[in-house]
Amino acid sequence: MTRPDADIHGGRPAMAGLAATMTVVAMGLGYSITAGDPTILSANISEISTGMHMSPRTASFVASLATLTLAAAVLGAGALGDLYGMRRMFSAGLFGTIGFGVLAAAAPNVAVLIAARAGIGVAFAFLLGLSLALINSVFPPERRAAAIALYLGTGFALTTPMPALGSTLAEHVGWRSGFLVAPAAALAALAIVWRFVPETLRAPRRLDVAGLVLVAVALLALVYGISGLQGGPHTEAFVCIAAGLVAAVLFVVWETRTPEPALDVRVFRYARFNAAVTAGATFNFLTGGSTILFAFYLVTVRGDSPTTLGLLLVPATVLQALAAMGSGRAAARFGDRSTLVVGLLLLLAGLLVLTTLDETTSLPVLFVAIALIAVGGAVVQTPQSTIMMSSAPTDLGGSVSAVKAAVGQAGYSLGPALFALVGTALFTQDAMRRFAGSDISLAEAREALCVAHGTSVASTGGSNIVDPQRAREMVEGVTASMVDAIQTLSLAMTAVPVAAIVLALILLRPHTEQEL
Repeated sequence: MTRPDADIHGGRPAMAGLAATMTVVAMGLGYSITAGDPTILSANISEISTGMHMSPRTASFVASLATLTLAAAVLGAGALGDLYGMRRMFSAGLFGTIGFGVLAAAAPNVAVLIAARAGIGVAFAFLLGLSLALINSVFPPERRAAAIALYLGTGFALTTPMPALGSTLAEHVGWRSGFLVAPAAALAALAIVWRFVPETLRAPRRLDVAGLVLVAVALLALVYGISGLQGGPHTEAFVCIAAGLVAAVLFVVWETRTPEPALDVRVFRYARFNAAVTAGATFNFLTGGSTILFAFYLVTVRGDSPTTLGLLLVPATVLQALAAMGSGRAAARFGDRSTLVVGLLLLLAGLLVLTTLDETTSLPVLFVAIALIAVGGAVVQTPQSTIMMSSAPTDLGGSVSAVKAAVGQAGYSLGPALFALVGTALFTQDAMRRFAGSDISLAEAREALCVAHGTSVASTGGSNIVDPQRAREMVEGVTASMVDAIQTLSLAMTAVPVAAIVLALILLRPHTEQEL
């Protein structure tokens, strides 16, 4: 295998000046589309559901469909980028975003909308899976860390206004117009790509179709199954997770035996690579899980509007963008290991702030927790990306970049599911002690929490055993139980960043890397 730090420029002149800046902007814009569009859809799902006459379960499926197809297609997108050119495949993703976004906006019925969201998720796989790989490919080794930091910062910054723009359009023009934000951004990115972004070298390999099918099944089943656990443990979710694990094992076995794998699994022999993967899974897990915790605290405990979280997230995202850009300089000065650990420590600090919340905690204190987790994730991403891409063989940059995206999708899905499962269990355990002697059952207490928080009973497999008014009355009587659950859950989850810090300190020690 080629050494992971080998230059893949093949003698091309180093990118600089306006071309370099616009390449970073185009890749950051592609990244922002994949983050902003699902947020716009989630924020306006009620209006979309009403306009398309969808059931709650169908609406929930539509809201998550693009994420599912993105997860299934992302490694395939990376492999195609390696084989046929990353610029070409990234452009294909932009064309897909435009086409399927317009189709969603014009969808005459639910079936067409579902097809459009499935298609746009595949298009997003090319944007998310190849944007980092393109940055890694077109910039020389000595400038990659700074370029990756700027790319991430640009992506965060461009994501910030998208949800607000989409919601404004949906409110004043109509819900269909919210689907057009992603196509408009993709059109702008496409113009930049055609003008400034060079094509990458193409790998002289055949497409590993069997491997890509296996990993697509594994990722789709795992993400779908994990996401399904948010409504509580049920057979369908566990069957999907089991099927995903089986497909993942078969993928690894196949990749070790085929002469031209889609992903050379030997990269997982690198201690540095594994430390980066762990750190990436950690911040995605905590970001996804803490977001649902923030929303629960604001809506159910404090009784605030859901828009309050959006208002708090805007300045946090701005800080996130600045932190991502600054982390490149920090990594250059202090090293990837130190920067990665600092980011994980910030995530840990955010969770510790959550352990202090009570019914009267001020919004500035909550914002501190939100900002710490947002900034911590941004600080982690630059060294994580740099380490993973420096471990990529010369002809598998797209595939390794896609691994980062796949790990992120899985972690981000696992976070809300596990936070919801553990948090609900903690709440119901304490609440049932308070309900002792009443006729309230465990199932009713669990459903009351879902109804009071605004979770659709249909989407969680419930059976309407608690009417909304009674649910709110039940929850109002056990607010202390909810606060205790939040504090206990946050404290328990501190084990995740602590474990990642320990692994980073061990696996990123100097002179521990072995040649493949």
